Amino acid sequence: MVLNQFRAPITKMMKPVYAFLAKIGVTPNFLTMIGLAFSIIGGWAFYTHDYGVAAAAILIGGIMDTLDGGVARIRGMASDHGAFLDSVADRIGEAAIYTGLILSFSNSGTQLMAITLLAAAFSVSYLRARGEGLGVSLAGIGIMERAERMTFLFMAGFFGYFMGEIAVVVIMEVLMALTAITALHRFVKVYSLLKLQGMETTS
Repeated sequence: MVLNQFRAPITKMMKPVYAFLAKIGVTPNFLTMIGLAFSIIGGWAFYTHDYGVAAAAILIGGIMDTLDGGVARIRGMASDHGAFLDSVADRIGEAAIYTGLILSFSNSGTQLMAITLLAAAFSVSYLRARGEGLGVSLAGIGIMERAERMTFLFMAGFFGYFMGEIAVVVIMEVLMALTAITALHRFVKVYSLLKLQGMETTS
């Protein structure tokens, strides 16, 4: 939600890059898979405590995630199957990063926190998909959509590089709390609206 306000100016700024990539024949699906590969690298880097590599990999993965949609529009290749592939790659990539974080921690309490974060993040995505499948739009609802979560993960790697694991843990704790709040916000939104619609139907 927070980063959505920057989407339009970033898209405008990146148009020459989209055009160049389209001109040399780069496909959006190729960019999607490159982004997934870098997310997996980011997860492995967290696992090995190579926090600088993790930050760089997440940043590059985020750039690829921005480029694939732009290239798809310019080349006229936007499609449902491409959007589906992009969504699946996003989920797998994010899961890889959380898995690397979980395995990197030696303290069981910290591991539980990271597992809770993974569950909360996937709940946020599932609640949007399920809610919109039932006719409830959740675009922009909640403070921790995927772009914000990836920003926090980048920050974890960046500050972890300079300050060590303690910075990663603190940022993960904040991210977990905010992501859980977002999941709860979306659940209440969907449940209350569906309940209201049910009451209106029966009245």
